[in-house]
Amino acid sequence: MWAGLHFVVSTDLEKPDANLRKLIRSHVMQGKNRGKTHPHRARKRKGVLDAPESLTCLEGPDSNASSSGVVLPILAPRRFGSELSTICFPDGVEPKTVEVVLQFSLIAKQVLFALEPCILFERRAEDWVAPLVVDPAFLHTMIFMAQYYFDVVVPGNSRSPQVSHRALPHFLRTVKLLRDRFDRGDDQARLSFPTIAAIMGLAGHAHMTGDARSARNHMSGLHKITRLKGGVAAMRYNTKLLVDILRADLGIALHSGPKPAFFNDAHFPEPFPSYPDLTPLLNLQGPFAWHPSRHSLAPHVDGIDNELAQAWRTMSEFCSIINFAVDSRQLISTEGFLDTMAPVMYRLLDMAFEAGSSNEAIRLGLLAFSSSTFLQWKYLGGSYAYLSAALRECLAKMAVLQLPPKLVVWLIMAGAVSVLGEGDDGWLKPLLLVNIGLCDARSWGEMRDILSSLMWIGMLYDKAGKGLFDSIVS
Repeated sequence: MWAGLHFVVSTDLEKPDANLRKLIRSHVMQGKNRGKTHPHRARKRKGVLDAPESLTCLEGPDSNASSSGVVLPILAPRRFGSELSTICFPDGVEPKTVEVVLQFSLIAKQVLFALEPCILFERRAEDWVAPLVVDPAFLHTMIFMAQYYFDVVVPGNSRSPQVSHRALPHFLRTVKLLRDRFDRGDDQARLSFPTIAAIMGLAGHAHMTGDARSARNHMSGLHKITRLKGGVAAMRYNTKLLVDILRADLGIALHSGPKPAFFNDAHFPEPFPSYPDLTPLLNLQGPFAWHPSRHSLAPHVDGIDNELAQAWRTMSEFCSIINFAVDSRQLISTEGFLDTMAPVMYRLLDMAFEAGSSNEAIRLGLLAFSSSTFLQWKYLGGSYAYLSAALRECLAKMAVLQLPPKLVVWLIMAGAVSVLGEGDDGWLKPLLLVNIGLCDARSWGEMRDILSSLMWIGMLYDKAGKGLFDSIVS
């Protein structure tokens, strides 16, 4: 479950040779090792949370360099022309135009994954940069997405329906190239992973610009391609791409409606992914660090639905693993991320409970918490309008649910740090203050202990949670 899988580019065009791929990788790494260096200091290692008896150590990008020789200064000539001027890109794209993609690639992990410090992205630069020189649709997609980020998201206009003037030509060219590709009838090109990545880019862009209809149409197309390739299970050897596809599908569903494109086709039914067995990773924390009852809802509420209780337990265990990974400076694999996100979130979307019930309140709170943990839209300025409205309505009726104050505090805090905004402070803060008093939490430390006893990821939510708590009790 936690083993690394590699991205294999498959197109009808000739692949770049080894030297060209090496050159592209070298450009991706530019800027990562600048600043003060210590050539004789051992490079700090990070481990991978893989199995109790196997903590694989990873070196940095220079790990294969010899350290036994004498270190001599190297005088490099000043740069002449573009950094990519020696590479011929398809469709007549000038090398300097591609530089925005490499600039974005240096920060993409932090921008797109809230849990980035805890995830091992194997071969990511190689897998996502090398196809730029062989697939024109993929190339233009990556350009318009990177340009949109710098022109629209960074200035704070994330929900603008406008495409920046620098991104628009590449957006239109992507659409034209994909239409031509599907008209030609070449299944190898139409079903290739660069094609899938290009369509996914269009879906994400439509969602960010508020075009819900186009976003859903693109996701429907991605689902059809996935079905032709053998279903979700057949896509697992491209784990990072599958993660991105499912995250886009979930984000669109949480924004515009509850039905995702995947695991929702009566004509091509696919079973939900199985829940992962996280016991080996939980055992890494030591024999007394965790117990199954710690991650159960049973001690806190009666009559909990069994399927909902399983989703809660899996998510609670995952949070425990992430907190351990942060404290011990370990990493989980992309597969571990996928194997928790998909079964938990798709099942939560599929569950149906009576409006205003305890089960529905817990489902919505857990869905909000999971969305902020796994998805990227909030960090790009997006929103989950459908989920926010449903959770807001549910929490407004919290007084009649008769849930224990400890669970009510968690539900309110989970919503506040994930999908709710400052506009909700008027009703949210008084409700939270009452239940904080019932829990007798007089400091943020005591409050955090309450949250952690259910589920909490300090790296993601401590800052926002403490800010909200201090604004109420001070």
